[in-house]
Amino acid sequence: MTTGESIRIEQARLIHRNMPTAVIGGFLVAALTALVFARVTPVASVLGWLLACALASTYRMSVWKRYRTSLATHDDATRWLRQSMIGAAANGTLWGVGFFVVSPADMVDYQLLFVWAAVMMTVAAMFSFSVHYPSFLAFMIPWSVIGAVELAGHMTVWHWAIALGIPIFSVVAARFMFTFSQVFQETLKLRFENVELVAQLTKQKEAAEAANLAKSRFLAVASHDLRQPMHALNLYVGTLAGLDLSERARKLLANVRQCGEAMDKMFRALLDVSRLDAGIIQPETRAFAMQPMLERVRMEFEPQARNKGLELRVVNSSATVHSDPAMVERMLRNLVLNAILHTGSGKVLVGCRRRKGRLNVRVYDTGPGIPRELHGKVFQEFFQIGNPERDRTKGLGLGLAIVERLAKLLSAPVKLESEPGKGAMFAFELPRVRQDDVPAHMRTDPNMRARKNFEGMMVVVIDDEAPVLDAMRGLLEMWGCRVVTASSGSEALKKLGSITRVPDMLVCDYRLRDDEDGIGVIGALRAEFNDDIPAMLITGDTGPERIREIQGSGLTVLHKPLQENELRSALARLARQPGQSILEDAESARDQDGLRAVGHV
Repeated sequence: MTTGESIRIEQARLIHRNMPTAVIGGFLVAALTALVFARVTPVASVLGWLLACALASTYRMSVWKRYRTSLATHDDATRWLRQSMIGAAANGTLWGVGFFVVSPADMVDYQLLFVWAAVMMTVAAMFSFSVHYPSFLAFMIPWSVIGAVELAGHMTVWHWAIALGIPIFSVVAARFMFTFSQVFQETLKLRFENVELVAQLTKQKEAAEAANLAKSRFLAVASHDLRQPMHALNLYVGTLAGLDLSERARKLLANVRQCGEAMDKMFRALLDVSRLDAGIIQPETRAFAMQPMLERVRMEFEPQARNKGLELRVVNSSATVHSDPAMVERMLRNLVLNAILHTGSGKVLVGCRRRKGRLNVRVYDTGPGIPRELHGKVFQEFFQIGNPERDRTKGLGLGLAIVERLAKLLSAPVKLESEPGKGAMFAFELPRVRQDDVPAHMRTDPNMRARKNFEGMMVVVIDDEAPVLDAMRGLLEMWGCRVVTASSGSEALKKLGSITRVPDMLVCDYRLRDDEDGIGVIGALRAEFNDDIPAMLITGDTGPERIREIQGSGLTVLHKPLQENELRSALARLARQPGQSILEDAESARDQDGLRAVGHV
């Protein structure tokens, strides 16, 4: 439907809505006029005129009822407006005829009174037909022309004066109504154009969302296939690093490891954004001390800052906050890394300020600064300032995008203050609590509680990729583990059938052949041994539906490609300690950065 057709329908609806009031009000004015003029005009003439007005009113109301439920199309609206003009013209003609049959020819005062009544009817028509200019003209033109002609025929000064006043009034009223009608139509036009624009934007938004979903599905499928060889490559590299190699071989291995780590970072960053956009990550908030986190950040980034000739200063803090520690640490790490990458000289400062029950966490740098017009863009994916050559040593442009998404989840929006040449300051606020609110077993670094010695541990590895199984076996055996590998759940059960010992750990790929999945396999193995064996899933899936299903399992999840140090850390944190309960295992595992889904965000 075009804008013009929509305007026509709206005009018809508005006139239809006003019609009962206009018709009934107009007939009452005609009846009052007839009552006044019955004293000076033959009653038969007055009654005849009033009866004609009643018939015209009845006709108009009958037409109004006919179109009460049929104004949804342009054709119906056009027909109704045509009937409205016919009714208005009939009413205007009757008022013109009234000058002949109701108004006495020799009484100027009564004739002036009749003109006044017709003028009042015209003013009322201005409101009734204001949205449709032709309907207004259909009423005004007949009575003003007929009345002016009748009055001019009396050939007296008073009659000529009144006759001349009628067209003057008519022209002024017509001009005013024309302007009002144009303004009204322009308003309607803007309204419907806005509606069309919103509809177009909605379609474009839906198309963009569909394209984004298609992209996510494509990444989910492609990423799984790409992660498999990368995962195996990382494990092989880890195995080679534990062998006695020549100096030249070690240099080559270091280069291979560097390339693998670069690709690993790309995969992880893309997975981070995909999982955050999928809305599957929910904060697990608790009270925790900031100082251990600040110390870890200092230890991790101080060598990197030193290599660039920068000074990294991390101010100690005794504050305790309530939030998701893994998400907060990831935000802080991304902000510090971003500051180091974009600062050529000077220093990076990390500190906290207490403010009325909240802790303001800030990261300052002495970098080139960010123009105000780019403050919003720096949080967009792949947007980087001063990196047109896409040098990967300067990052991928996803760090701040991840920070913003995490900040929304934590209700801790990131504040940016920066100007060109004056460095930058990124900050976010967290709710502060008392130190006593931190559980006793959480007050020490969980890494110190993790078991590091795997000697004699029995690990079952299930994966349908032979290179992955081979690489996992080599790496785990080098760590002193006893390894059982299988390509499916049934094969694992068969191999374990001759072993009386309960496995110490289950490591299973999520997606296996023949529609088998790791969640089911782990459940079957636990049921077979009637024991809640510590287990972890390893997956390369990035699709939102898949990730939600994996998260719902409650299992520890690691994402491909996996570095050998991540696998070692995960095994250490999940492995049972003497006298340690399964609940404590889960609590210890959940607290580690990297073990639950958000740990890889």
